Amino acid sequence: MHREVRLFKGITQPSIFFYQLTETEKLENFRRKMFLLFFFSCITFGFIAFFGLGMDSLSKELTTISPITYELEKFLFFLGRLLAGLLYAAIILFIPSLIFWTISDNGEYKKLVMTQGIILIILLLEKLTYIPLSLFLSLDWHSSPLSLGVLAQYITSNSLVMYFLGIASIFKVWIFYIQYKGLKSLTQQKNWLVWLVILLTNLIFWAITALLAYLNISTLI
Repeated sequence: MHREVRLFKGITQPSIFFYQLTETEKLENFRRKMFLLFFFSCITFGFIAFFGLGMDSLSKELTTISPITYELEKFLFFLGRLLAGLLYAAIILFIPSLIFWTISDNGEYKKLVMTQGIILIILLLEKLTYIPLSLFLSLDWHSSPLSLGVLAQYITSNSLVMYFLGIASIFKVWIFYIQYKGLKSLTQQKNWLVWLVILLTNLIFWAITALLAYLNISTLI
């Protein structure tokens, strides 16, 4: 059976989406969907950079460099964020899918990538919430009221812990639900194994993200 599976249906109607995805023998327009996801990720990162989020270190150099040099560095920063958007999409789409594929007896890798396509959309929507929080409330991403980052700042002064808990948000609960629905439908594995793989995979990604933020290697990753 050939069927056009729409990614946004996975957000609004996940049960119907994953039933259709499971029953589909060949995915229609898979490459086009991947292109659109990469494009959306690139645009989202560029949109965030357009508002100057993550440019703190560059802004500090404003009084020490010439205007031309500053504008060049701004352009390079913007270009770097576009490339980061492409890299981010590749990581979210393909690496977790590969991990999930290891527990699948009959799930196709492309279908798992489609599941991660929904996850990528949710993560990018979360990143867009950082813009009003930063512009209107002067809050960093790890201080979002939609995450545990605010609570973490009351219980510890450890930056690494604050970054880690700042990643835990209502969007991540949404992601857990979508991933569970997808993996349960596509892999037909037991509940405990599905949840174990989902939790371990996400915790590893959270730990890496928190470490990168702690080392100031990346911003808004």
